[in-house]
Amino acid sequence: MYFTITTQVQIVLIICLFYLYDAALLLKPEEGLLRKSRRGWLAQLASQGFELRQNWLLWPSIFAIHQPVYRLRWNATQITLPGDVMPATALATHARSFRAFALPLYLLGALLFMALPASLLVLHSELAQLITLALIYLCTACISVLAWHHHKSDRPTARSIAVQILLCPPFALNVVRKLSLAYVPQPDLLQTAHALMDTPQWSAFAQQVQSVMQSEMHELDDLPEYKQHLEQMQQALRALKSSTEASVPVAHAMTQPD
Repeated sequence: MYFTITTQVQIVLIICLFYLYDAALLLKPEEGLLRKSRRGWLAQLASQGFELRQNWLLWPSIFAIHQPVYRLRWNATQITLPGDVMPATALATHARSFRAFALPLYLLGALLFMALPASLLVLHSELAQLITLALIYLCTACISVLAWHHHKSDRPTARSIAVQILLCPPFALNVVRKLSLAYVPQPDLLQTAHALMDTPQWSAFAQQVQSVMQSEMHELDDLPEYKQHLEQMQQALRALKSSTEASVPVAHAMTQPD
């Protein structure tokens, strides 16, 4: 007895796999993610993902497709807090520029994951399937135009993203992440998080950073050639702990809910 998967089910599975594949991010150990959510700004270290060939694979919130995600770097030997607020202000302003994407994105998501499976697996109606496909490509075209107009400062990137999502509608669900990840200024992760995050979120994130640093310091403790590097990390760790103990909200005006 053989287990077979119908063509209709295969189509639905392929759409889901394409979306998950496109949503995955491969980060270097010194990188992290900063994203805007309804609760404020949230941060993730690369080490919170799955290790893959000395890099880290992780998925930001796959159900919040309208939220921009920024890939930023930090240096465990150079931590200065608080930092310059201006780069964080610019990043927060950029994050607010994606509001127009929310409606077409969630409409496309509903069409791909609800309407299309219903027409394929429940209704078995060719007319319903054709209407759903037409609406899917209409939404995709709308999102493509929004992406083209949003990223005027970098036409090659905008063109690449617009064409990519036209060719594969499931990829369009990640357009906000693609555009925000292409954000050119690269401020320091810890300084930006300290400026944008509320005190409880920052304290929790700082604890995660401290844990990662202490783990790395423990591994280097018995290696004399890393003595100077270890001293720099110890100094940076003290600066991080000081910022946590005396944490003061810096930019609540920039953390308004979507």
